[in-house]
Amino acid sequence: MRYSLGFVLALSLAGLQFVAIFVVVSTSYLSSERAMLKLARGLMEDAGANAVEHTKRFLEPAAETTEQAKRVLNSGLVSTTDRETMERYFFQLLQTEPQLAGINYGDEAGNFVYVMKSDGPGPYRTKFITIEDETRSVDFIWRSKDYSIVEQSTDPADAYDARTRPWYIEASALGSRIWTDPYIFFSSQQPGITVAAPVVFPSGALQGVIGVDIEISDISVFLSDLRVGDNGAALILNQDGSVLAHPDPDQIKVLNEDGTLSFANINDIDDPISRAAFANIDRADGSTGELQSNFSYQDDAYLGLFSPITGIDLPWTIAVYAPEDDFIGVIKDNRARNTWIAAIISVLTALAGLTLAELILRPVRAFAVRTALVSQGEVSATEPLPKTYRELRRANKTLINEIAQRRESEATVQELNRDLAHFSRVNVMGQMATGLAHELSQPLTAITQNVDAAITTASQNPVENQDLLEILRELDEQAHQGGDIIRALRGFIRKDDGVMSEFDLRILISQTCRLMRHEAEVRSVNLEYATGDFPNVKGNRVQIAQVLINLMRNAIEAIESSNAKIRNIRIDVSEQPDRLEICVEDTGPGISKDVILFKQFQTSKAEGMGLGLSICRKIVESNGGRLWHDADVQTKTRFCFTLPIV
Repeated sequence: MRYSLGFVLALSLAGLQFVAIFVVVSTSYLSSERAMLKLARGLMEDAGANAVEHTKRFLEPAAETTEQAKRVLNSGLVSTTDRETMERYFFQLLQTEPQLAGINYGDEAGNFVYVMKSDGPGPYRTKFITIEDETRSVDFIWRSKDYSIVEQSTDPADAYDARTRPWYIEASALGSRIWTDPYIFFSSQQPGITVAAPVVFPSGALQGVIGVDIEISDISVFLSDLRVGDNGAALILNQDGSVLAHPDPDQIKVLNEDGTLSFANINDIDDPISRAAFANIDRADGSTGELQSNFSYQDDAYLGLFSPITGIDLPWTIAVYAPEDDFIGVIKDNRARNTWIAAIISVLTALAGLTLAELILRPVRAFAVRTALVSQGEVSATEPLPKTYRELRRANKTLINEIAQRRESEATVQELNRDLAHFSRVNVMGQMATGLAHELSQPLTAITQNVDAAITTASQNPVENQDLLEILRELDEQAHQGGDIIRALRGFIRKDDGVMSEFDLRILISQTCRLMRHEAEVRSVNLEYATGDFPNVKGNRVQIAQVLINLMRNAIEAIESSNAKIRNIRIDVSEQPDRLEICVEDTGPGISKDVILFKQFQTSKAEGMGLGLSICRKIVESNGGRLWHDADVQTKTRFCFTLPIV
């Protein structure tokens, strides 16, 4: 034999060690890469959904303002012939909604009232076009924020006619609210869009058209702050390929040969990565839903996501892309580093193997020499045996200890890996919850202001507007309750225990059921709750409402997923010596035996995070009660919790 047995053992040990480490590293890399790419897709979907929701929230006030102004003008609360009252009304609407650029009204006779935000000499400018006895006059008024006049002027040469504008023509032709195609506003030179609706006489004849202008440049500012990996970006496109919003606002506008401005096409902007992303899109099958893609630019792999903006009557698409290395670059570097570590460990193992082989073979050689000497008669067979097995047992024991330690260590890149994954998910959820609370507080504030203004207007004639006042007051109450929930969510994120107070549980259950009624009715689920009188309880009212909503939503989703024939949810309350016991019972499929209730990240829902019940239990316990699943109920699912009686 050319090589010694010790060398073969050492080489074999080092080779096996290298192969084992390489397999572990490669397997870990592949699984981690898939997990990170899946997480990257999820983060991109979250970023896209965030951009879509932001865009919808940005545009919806324009549509809501248009409908509100249309109803006010149609009802005669503001006369279309009283231009001063109309101006003040438009002025108030502009101050309520900061993203609105201007509000205008033109009628069939050519009269026109336009209130817009201005760069000077005052922050607001009004334009009046008045037709009297076939005489046309054009007046301009600049006002301060308190509605006082800053400057006035006239322009006899102004030939503007609202009846010739696309927003007027389309709205009057269709007889309903319309959105115009995006265009560059003449006054501000900023990208914008107009939403318009017809105003009619009681007979149904057209009086005129109300239009609301909104600048969409702020969406680009939002996209520039949106984080998509380290080097990703998001943009919004129209169906004709024009770029409506881009992290770099200078990319949006192009100067035409006639001196006018228009939107740039995706194929013409100075953004080669965006062009490469859209060059890979194939909609030949006519699909319009969300689309994921992979593309490359300068030998770098990218992930792409394209999603239509639904919920508004606009053919816009949000595009999100980011380099793969933003998400798996660290894993690639770690794989290379681990490969080198595996090679070094293998070399060291080979050297250790040579020494170990020598130690193992030494007693074997002693046995061979003794056997040869005995066969030659030079040594008596009665000589004691060399000490052999003790060393082998010691080596075997050492090897077993090394294997046990290695398994313990491995059980510890796995437990740590799970902990890091859980921490990352909780951290992302906290960031999303913080952003959601911040974003919702602004529209809720605007809702309460609008409702207060509507209540003030309706209160001028309380007899005729009694039903309207009741609706507005209920809307105001719900908006304030929504604000309370948002503040409670912020407090929960800040680890704030909240304010404990005495409250009527019966009223809280009634209000919570009203909040959930629409969601239940959409899924054909019947809500029932106890209506008796109960003593007041003490706790954080908003947090308890969150617990009820979470338990009811879980029940609704369980009934929906199982397609149950009987679709009922009932909330029962029973009085105990020092507490009230509240039970939420549903006719869903029950709890799977595989699910460990109240444990974080344990869920039976495909898209759930497994945090709802865990958070609910912590909330109830922090309010002096306890939450449990009543396993004694066989045919239904029942969760119960208690609250201390005052």
